[in-house]
Amino acid sequence: MKSELKALLFAAFCGTGLIATAGTEGTVTADLLNVRLKPELKSVVVAKLPHGTKVDILGTVGDFYEISAPDRTPVYVSAVYLRDGKVLSPVKMRTAMDRHAAAYGLLPAGTKVKVLLETPLGWAKIEPPASLKVYTAKNYVKAAEPVKESEAAKPAEAEKPAAPEAAKAVAVDVRPLEKAPEAPAEVKAAPAGEKKAPAAPVEVKKAPEAVRAPVEAPKEVEKAAEPDQLDEQLKKLGVDLSKSTEITAAGYMVEIPNTTVEAVKYAVMKLDAKGQYVKSCFVCSSDAALLKSAVERNVKVTGRAYSVPTWKTPVVKVTALELTK
Repeated sequence: MKSELKALLFAAFCGTGLIATAGTEGTVTADLLNVRLKPELKSVVVAKLPHGTKVDILGTVGDFYEISAPDRTPVYVSAVYLRDGKVLSPVKMRTAMDRHAAAYGLLPAGTKVKVLLETPLGWAKIEPPASLKVYTAKNYVKAAEPVKESEAAKPAEAEKPAAPEAAKAVAVDVRPLEKAPEAPAEVKAAPAGEKKAPAAPVEVKKAPEAVRAPVEAPKEVEKAAEPDQLDEQLKKLGVDLSKSTEITAAGYMVEIPNTTVEAVKYAVMKLDAKGQYVKSCFVCSSDAALLKSAVERNVKVTGRAYSVPTWKTPVVKVTALELTK
């Protein structure tokens, strides 16, 4: 158990770039060698190395070598989580400019990165972190000396059985909760009685009402939680929720393609003096279906406008939306 924990910690630190490791020099012997995200033939190919390329071998994983990511390995992150070459909050490193693309892992907050390119769609291409690991087939790399089995590779297998155990634990916790509403009225009446101490214990007719109240309450809590989740997402962008202005904006609603920002998927466009569409504001709402239904329509939105650090365009948390002609 202790060895597994140590291996997991080693993998976690190395995978996030906190620890850089030096390995054995290897030389590519194939004409063009695939570099993969995982030590599997079906894994995503992230780069290709020509014959004679030198690689840094860190260990073996089955039929694969674990190597330090070559400079040509594409690594993309959401640009909104970067400022002055530093990660503001944990962000996923992806293989392509798409939020559905395969992920290498997480970059922790505070990590310094070298930005190679920024795109208009909110992506930043960064230099591969020093300890980012990828994989190549052993048969096509000649190692300068014998290579040991990778320590970081072992916990990957140990994680798989852990997941079902975690799932079972959740299942066990949930079942008693599902049975709780079916318990006698006294069980539910007790918490309600605490709130209405003078009346609840006496009247029998109010007991069923006390039972029904907790059943309806979760629906209200769930609805109330949606805006809170949106607020949390805005906070991750650096938004100060205490500073906002009431705003009404009119224009053409569009869905932002390949956005990396979960909270902001839509924008209202307006015509400038040259007759070209430009962003008036980004919009977000706890009612995602409302915004989705207004895509490619002329709209008028009202809500609270917030400023996002490094963004020129404000984000409006919509409180009302009207379709216009």
